[in-house]
Amino acid sequence: MAANAALQRVQESGWRRGFANVLRKENRDWWGTRTWLVHSIIWLVLINGVVFGVLKSPAPTEVEDMMPAQGTMIFVMMSGLMAGLGIILVMQGAILDEKKSGTAAWVLSKPLSRPAFILAKLVANSVAALLIMIVLQGVVAFVQMQAFDPAPPALAPFLAGLGMLALHLLFYLTLTLMLGTLFKDRAAVMGIAIGLLFGAQFIAGMFPALVRIMPWWIIMPVNENPQALAHLVMSGQPLPTLTPIIGSAVLIVVFVGVALWRFQREEF
Repeated sequence: MAANAALQRVQESGWRRGFANVLRKENRDWWGTRTWLVHSIIWLVLINGVVFGVLKSPAPTEVEDMMPAQGTMIFVMMSGLMAGLGIILVMQGAILDEKKSGTAAWVLSKPLSRPAFILAKLVANSVAALLIMIVLQGVVAFVQMQAFDPAPPALAPFLAGLGMLALHLLFYLTLTLMLGTLFKDRAAVMGIAIGLLFGAQFIAGMFPALVRIMPWWIIMPVNENPQALAHLVMSGQPLPTLTPIIGSAVLIVVFVGVALWRFQREEF
């Protein structure tokens, strides 16, 4: 009786069947354990620790004159690279581990649709990553810059830039999720995702047209473009183009669509 009382009847139908139950389980993995706390501390040290070090280190006058908003520049780059790496590490096993352990085959034998399985992981990890790696880091960085940066950003432009960093993070989250449905080898999933993140300058040099549709320009100068787009927004400067933002948003939708399509055809 106790076991039966613990069971929860699935109410959804169609593609949503089992979504709420899997979402509850994924949220519990983040918020019902110390996972959220560990990640919060790690990214505070790796992102805002560097921002604090830069803001508190004396810079030559000529450097301050050329780059007055050092805080936003460092925060944008560190947040983009570190949060991007962090979400790749989080997501690289989200699908692969379930397939290799047999958990995916077991849960899909229950009243659970395949799209619900993918979308529940997408929603739970997106919310947790955005809150911990973007919102929390943004709040701490903004407070630091208001206190120590000689040219701190205004709130509205800073929030707009933070939205661009959120888009950048979602790009690598959905990319890694998709790769987990396409490959059976963890090295392939991590290698491709990390290669695109840290190999931006090299790839952009070989294929300059990709700069217009990939999220690289959001967080760092690429090719002849001297400043990151998120840094320009946070500094209150106009954007030279919106195409990397639009291209990244479109690719996120494509990655989710491919992940859903491929997982529907997965044999367990």
